[in-house]
Amino acid sequence: MESVKFLNESLWIGNLGNVMVVMALIAALTSGWFYFQSANKKTEEFRNLGRKIFYIQAFSVVSIFVLLFSIIFLHKYEYYYAWRHSSNSLPVYYMISCFWEGQEGSFLLWMFWNAVLGIIVAKTAGEWESPVMAIICLAQVALATMLIGLKLNDSGTHIGSNPFDLLRIQKPEILAGIPMASGKAMYLKMITDGNGLNPLLQNYWMVIHPPTLFLGFASTLVPFAYSVAGLWMRKDRQWVNHAMVWSLVGVGILGGGIIMGGFWAYESLTFGGYWAWDPVENASLMPWLIMASGAHMLLITRSTGRHLFAAHLLIQLSFWLVLYATFLTRSGILGETSVHSFTDLKLSGQLLLFLFLFLLISLLVVIAKQKARNIVIGAFFGWITLLIFMAFVFNPETQKSLDGFLHYTNIVLFFSLMGAILLLLYKRTVKEGEDEKWTSRELWMFVGSMFLILSLVQVFSATSIPVFNKVFSGNTAVPKADAYNRVQIWLAMPVMLLMGIGQWFRYRETPKKDLFRILLRNGIISLVLGAILVFAFEIKEFKYILFLFLGVVLVTGNIMYFGRQKNMPWLGYGASTAHTGFGILLIGVLVSSVNQNVLTGTREGIDMANEMDRNGQVNTAGIKFNRENRILYLGEPVVLNGYEAMYRGTKRGEGVDSISNYFNILFVKRDDNGGIKDSFTLWPKTQKNPNMGLINEPSTRHYIYKDVFTHVNHESSMDRDEPFAGFKNDTISRGEKFLSNSGKIMLRLDSVSKHRFKSYLVLKFSVTAKNLTDSATLHPLYLRDTISNQEESVTDQSDEIGVLLKMGGVFTDQKNGTFQTLVAERSPRKKYVVLKAIVFPWINLVWAGTIIMVLGFAMAVVYRLKQLRSMKSP
Repeated sequence: MESVKFLNESLWIGNLGNVMVVMALIAALTSGWFYFQSANKKTEEFRNLGRKIFYIQAFSVVSIFVLLFSIIFLHKYEYYYAWRHSSNSLPVYYMISCFWEGQEGSFLLWMFWNAVLGIIVAKTAGEWESPVMAIICLAQVALATMLIGLKLNDSGTHIGSNPFDLLRIQKPEILAGIPMASGKAMYLKMITDGNGLNPLLQNYWMVIHPPTLFLGFASTLVPFAYSVAGLWMRKDRQWVNHAMVWSLVGVGILGGGIIMGGFWAYESLTFGGYWAWDPVENASLMPWLIMASGAHMLLITRSTGRHLFAAHLLIQLSFWLVLYATFLTRSGILGETSVHSFTDLKLSGQLLLFLFLFLLISLLVVIAKQKARNIVIGAFFGWITLLIFMAFVFNPETQKSLDGFLHYTNIVLFFSLMGAILLLLYKRTVKEGEDEKWTSRELWMFVGSMFLILSLVQVFSATSIPVFNKVFSGNTAVPKADAYNRVQIWLAMPVMLLMGIGQWFRYRETPKKDLFRILLRNGIISLVLGAILVFAFEIKEFKYILFLFLGVVLVTGNIMYFGRQKNMPWLGYGASTAHTGFGILLIGVLVSSVNQNVLTGTREGIDMANEMDRNGQVNTAGIKFNRENRILYLGEPVVLNGYEAMYRGTKRGEGVDSISNYFNILFVKRDDNGGIKDSFTLWPKTQKNPNMGLINEPSTRHYIYKDVFTHVNHESSMDRDEPFAGFKNDTISRGEKFLSNSGKIMLRLDSVSKHRFKSYLVLKFSVTAKNLTDSATLHPLYLRDTISNQEESVTDQSDEIGVLLKMGGVFTDQKNGTFQTLVAERSPRKKYVVLKAIVFPWINLVWAGTIIMVLGFAMAVVYRLKQLRSMKSP
């Protein structure tokens, strides 16, 4: 085997990065062990050691972060991660997006936020530091293993995926075509550019959306850790105050991250909206629903001591769902059901182990007897031993049998863990007590939380269909967005009602007379405002009218609450502010969805998509495409529903966007007299991406009360070219007219200009070509080398006329020049775009409601922090 010393590779970056990955893993293990010992033995020395080593772990994570970004920023294409996700033309802000496009970078981002939150917890948790930090360290250990990249066998089984892997190791085929060792040594001279960033991620929202979302994911770990620590330390109720603050942080940040993703989808994707019930979207929604429910349950437990079981379960479930979402989006199990899941890195077993590990932790802290704990731990490590053994089994038949056995073992393990947790947690936390009164706040908060859980059940079951298909060998189709909408609208309405009136109830009991008076006044005001909005927004269907009315109840009820609680500090209005924002958001969702107007829609439709499939069945997608899109020919205005639109030309993008086409679409709105009432130009774009095919990106005109949303679904350059035919030769002179072979096209040589370029004589011709409807000017060239007398002709063509022209064979006499021509023709083809344009009325209510909601969560967090600091007990 030839030995090659590769040149110009910056190996020190990768070597240092690998050292830091190992250091992060060891430091997390060591810090967790010291914190564990401190929690059990109540020793200050172990706690201090655990804290200092955690700082080392945080430093290691930041170092990995900096080193990985440096190979992207410096275009170190000897590293697979830099080559795979970046390119020379990317600006710096898109290089940031490159960092978390890959799984390794997003795992590292998650670790980074865990480290930041861990430092905050270490400095603020007081006597809770050791047990809580032990759990956070365990999460860091699990995440660090995702980056270790330890290869177990030659068949591809590995622990983690190393972000510092070299390109020549990951893609050895790049060296296979280089015959000489000396050539292989300088292979980097051939790697002049990277693969590039996914075009859909080349959006400024993707610079801030993933960090916000992963901060939300990381923030679910802290209340989970407090719940586990409370059970571990047998302080079943004292953990609630601390967890409440962190649960509000999680709900606010994760909710904000989800909406940022919706805004990215609205600006970059073309399904026409901001939420499509995509499995990856649902994966982030599921923990948010449960964390929101859990936060309210914590408030009940804090105020009344009730529902401790539900508080523990929901808080822990939110983190389990984050781990489950990680498995869904990274294991490859979603397949083609999601437009933006991660590429499968063959980590499904490790991701499953991540989830099972924390289910095990939740189980161990509710088991009373040490002997029972040892049995559970032994069974778990037996399962891990089986996983390791399978990595070294090379016989296909044996491996197939073990795979089947492990398949059913995983199912049994999962349900055993969940069943044991529910049973033992219930026995540990449920206490007998008197029934809640129907006028108590906690009863209706609990009911509202149950509706959120029902919402989760539907989202979870539908999103998990690919998992169920895999586990039970099924073939159930993933539901469309309408299936979600039909269920979720009815589950949302009782939640809206309870959010609108719940704050008027008191804990334990509310005087009925005061309650009826307040609710009656709120109901009358909401009814009047709701009726006005129903007519203003032109809402007609009963379920939408009811939804809008309940949205008004939600908003007005919380606004009225501001005026009633005059002695409360302004930060105390955080919950009502968040509820108000949520109500405005939901009203915006309703109005922008129900009343959206497809400007390009027609009954007749266009003839572009097939309306019957290969089996002779009706193709509803094709019918929808034809009815909702319009063809716009270059320079020809088209009347839409309320606007005129005209395609005015195309321009190429610049820099990283140089392979994109931007289409100039002029919109004009006229008054009754034909005068221009409004006009604007939009630039939807398409890109023929070599890796992903056609990618289209919308362009939107924003108003306060509506958005005009457009995207191009097809354009003329995508059509298959018809070959030119009917070739005809002529000999002509200046000013002479001549015809194509069919006689349908008349041409005239208008002028000839002479130029010199180095040794070449260049003749540039100006020829007018006309058919019955259009005309165009062609500029073919004739070149002759004055030294070698070699001749060359450069053709020109017009797609609009359907003609190709070649000039050559120059003949001269004393008075005039004559030229030989070659004319070919084909069917005329005008430049056009297939456009879809939609008006989303009052969509800004969605964004405004989001801002108000996140502001309310921030106020609530600060308020609860102040309350926590003022309390004498921890």
